Amino acid sequence: MQPELIDVVFRSQKRRDLLLLLGEKTRTIEEIKTLLDVSPTSILPQIKRLTDSSLVVQRDGVYELTDLGEQVVKKVRPLVNVLSLLETNDYWLEHDLSGIPQYLQERLGDLKGCQLFEPDPSQIFEPSTDLLHFFSTSRYMVALSSFYRPEFLPLYSRLGRTGAEVSMIFTESVLEKTLYNYEKKIKKFAGMGNTELFACNDGVRIAELIISDRGMILSLFARNGRFYHDYVFCPDPQAIQWGMELFEFYKSGSWKIEDAGDMEHFECTSRGEPLPESLLFSLQ
Repeated sequence: MQPELIDVVFRSQKRRDLLLLLGEKTRTIEEIKTLLDVSPTSILPQIKRLTDSSLVVQRDGVYELTDLGEQVVKKVRPLVNVLSLLETNDYWLEHDLSGIPQYLQERLGDLKGCQLFEPDPSQIFEPSTDLLHFFSTSRYMVALSSFYRPEFLPLYSRLGRTGAEVSMIFTESVLEKTLYNYEKKIKKFAGMGNTELFACNDGVRIAELIISDRGMILSLFARNGRFYHDYVFCPDPQAIQWGMELFEFYKSGSWKIEDAGDMEHFECTSRGEPLPESLLFSLQ
């Protein structure tokens, strides 16, 4: 973007808001005044500045973006979304984003409608009944977990029994511990026709990711490496799509547990034996 256009777009919030508004559809002056809650005397000079810069044009009584204006808005909107997200809370500044691939970090603005939830210290290790109830009617669910959280196992199993499509990715150590404590439940879950169970290497820098048609939950580790059980939640379709792409990123590097036999081989790692390379390939 040329320096003069950067000045036109970013030196005035009214001009920036107007560009984003016209990026949705053409507007009359009355619509602009109402939607931006501005007076004619405050917005007309900004419209003139945008028209003089060939970003906006007036045709048949309505204002619309020029071709140049459309290209500018395509660049500006993601940046504005990211800035809006960062202004909401400090979660993204205080947590480790290295587990999110770069192409999704560049689209963090897709999560601009998220809410931060911080559990009461006295209830950190207790399941959130509100959260479990909220997701209990999901038509599908995918989840990635790199820390041991058995309270969600009944939810995954219940959804599987009711016919929902459920896909789970556990890190090796989490799967081993889960198998040790809930072997029958995990084997029953993996044996359902509408469920999938995957394992991935330890060291994942995502604490937890849960996505369903109802919303997305993302938990990250703090920059100091600790996990404080806080998470962000967003029900927006754009955030759900972002979350699904993150899940697919990790799924592509995981291996599928096909049946109880595969699981028994995998359990050998809990005795300190590394998973044989030949077995890794057979589980793909």
